[in-house]
Amino acid sequence: MPLTRVFDEFVSDIRDRATELNGQAVTVNLVGGATLTGTLAYATRSAGWPTGSTEWPKSLTLTVSTKAHTIRLDHVSSIGQG
Repeated sequence: MPLTRVFDEFVSDIRDRATELNGQAVTVNLVGGATLTGTLAYATRSAGWPTGSTEWPKSLTLTVSTKAHTIRLDHVSSIGQG
């Protein structure tokens, strides 16, 4: 299933970028063309099983002013600093 693989790789790239920029001011471009700027929160946590594995959230949180927005990773087209 090549399309699924490409999609999974895209979401993986977004996930890696979100992990890298966690806690920083970012601009998030959404698939529909909207842009949000705020502070990013995206943190992994240890999964109980198998031992040593990581649980990756399927969404990130972007705080704009005082309002927190939860955004699914598959709705994000790009994340940039600032």
